[in-house]
Amino acid sequence: MPQVLKECVLYGMDKKMLPTDYFRKYLYRKDVVNYKNYISLKEYYLITGSKKMVFPEISSILKNKLNFYNYCLNSKLPTPTLWSYNFRAHWFYKNEKEVINSKQDALAFFNRVFKTSNIDTLFLKPTLGEGGQGCFLLKKENLESQIESIYPDLISNSYVHQAYVDQHDTINGIFSNSVNTIRIDTYIDTNNEARVLSALMRFGMGNTFTDNTHTGGFYVSLNLQSGKLQGVGRQDIVEGGKIITEHPDTKVTLNGFQIPFYKEAFQLAIKASNALPNRIVGWDVAITNQGPILLEGNESPSLHVTDVACGGYLNNKHIKDVLLELKN
Repeated sequence: MPQVLKECVLYGMDKKMLPTDYFRKYLYRKDVVNYKNYISLKEYYLITGSKKMVFPEISSILKNKLNFYNYCLNSKLPTPTLWSYNFRAHWFYKNEKEVINSKQDALAFFNRVFKTSNIDTLFLKPTLGEGGQGCFLLKKENLESQIESIYPDLISNSYVHQAYVDQHDTINGIFSNSVNTIRIDTYIDTNNEARVLSALMRFGMGNTFTDNTHTGGFYVSLNLQSGKLQGVGRQDIVEGGKIITEHPDTKVTLNGFQIPFYKEAFQLAIKASNALPNRIVGWDVAITNQGPILLEGNESPSLHVTDVACGGYLNNKHIKDVLLELKN
């Protein structure tokens, strides 16, 4: 306890702010090699709030799932097929609009989408959503009961209705209830060269169908050279802060697990970064049996999560360059 108190005070003095991140990032734990290597909340906002790093005209594309999908098509970036979408009561399928006034209208709409598109699952995401909140996995087999429960949300918000990703068999072996994604942070340096900063893998647990840490998932660092998971899995502190060595549902050991198509995933993130050149972006990439596919780009990535996963972002030369540039 005396060491914890000492480090807490020194961290606050070094970062010139209240040392909340010392506890939020588990820096009091014995496996932390150097607590001063972790960025503070102040440094995080310095990066993600900088007009030198984040451009509103690009962020507006990244934030809006419909705009992002169309931009991916134009830029030839592989992304899940968009079958339909809605702006509250105005629903669109195959460039035709209809106004949905009842649950029966919504049921008939999705029945038509499933039948004519020859699919049995849709992933519904709020057009302006984030963190995996408000998503629905819509299945043909129990469509009527699902519409009964989610109709009020659908009709009062805007959603994109996308194909559900059939992820790689190897990753299904770890956990198959959710699409487990790689979060790849990219950075465009002062010479306008896009680089991969870091990567981690996120996994869902239990009955969840998303892998986001805000919905109970956890994350593991991904080695950039080998493409293997390294170290332990971690939950956000607000979700319990558990340390995970094997997946709770399948008991698959995480450390050393080889992720397929990792090089191609990094290449896809670089291509996306060049197409949508915010200087800092967190890309969500899923791995299928055919290769990587781009799900989202986050204009304000959770650098604090990657900070914890990689053992301190201030070990990263490029993050040091970013902070030096912005502080000067």
